[in-house]
Amino acid sequence: MKWLVILLVLILIGQVFLFFYGRRVRKEMKNSVIEKYGLKTPKDAWDAMADPETPEEDREKIRQLYEGRDE
Repeated sequence: MKWLVILLVLILIGQVFLFFYGRRVRKEMKNSVIEKYGLKTPKDAWDAMADPETPEEDREKIRQLYEGRDE
């Protein structure tokens, strides 16, 4: 019985960790160009780069992501 309680406590701690880790990742994604421009396909990336309203620094980030150089 003691081992079952220990296992449940460890699972609970893991769930709390995953909850806060997921929130942090989602917060970082909101600031990324993928989320900002809704990029899901290479065509979306090229459309965003072709848009004259896109700032040059965002275009460079999109280009790096498209080419596979995630920095």
